[in-house]
Amino acid sequence: MLNVKEAAEHLTSAGIAANDEEVMKWIEEGKIKAEIAYRRKTTYKINLKDLTEFIIQKHAAQLTTQVEQSHRENRNLTEQLDYLKTRIHIEQSKVRTLKKLLNEQIEVNKPSTFPYDELLGLKKQDSNSHILKKEFKKLLKALHPDRGGDERLFKVFNEHYENLK
Repeated sequence: MLNVKEAAEHLTSAGIAANDEEVMKWIEEGKIKAEIAYRRKTTYKINLKDLTEFIIQKHAAQLTTQVEQSHRENRNLTEQLDYLKTRIHIEQSKVRTLKKLLNEQIEVNKPSTFPYDELLGLKKQDSNSHILKKEFKKLLKALHPDRGGDERLFKVFNEHYENLK
């Protein structure tokens, strides 16, 4: 049988931060089983088995909380992954469309009349030579083979950029 102070020490050694007042509160709430003892200034005597059960319950509650938090994080990460997969799909669709446009341009072989501003998504009034060059540089940077881009597509856009200069 343990007194309140000894129970607090056992709880602390088990990784549960507790002082005498908290132990008394848990006894009064019925979370820790204890017997009333009127001898030697000790108000309660706690069975070691009952204290061990309380420790197990506390640790189980902490682990349950951690598991629930992990599930929430997992759901958030899954949602983010789905969002990124959607964005990748959209970007891949854009690349396929650009490839089709470039293949049509190569077949027609009219680079001087090719609408660069339309290809880069610019408005006609905003598409001066400086802005077109700037947008081409961004596109070439994204398509560069060292950055994981398509080498053939990079070469075609690089040729168009050289023609634009």
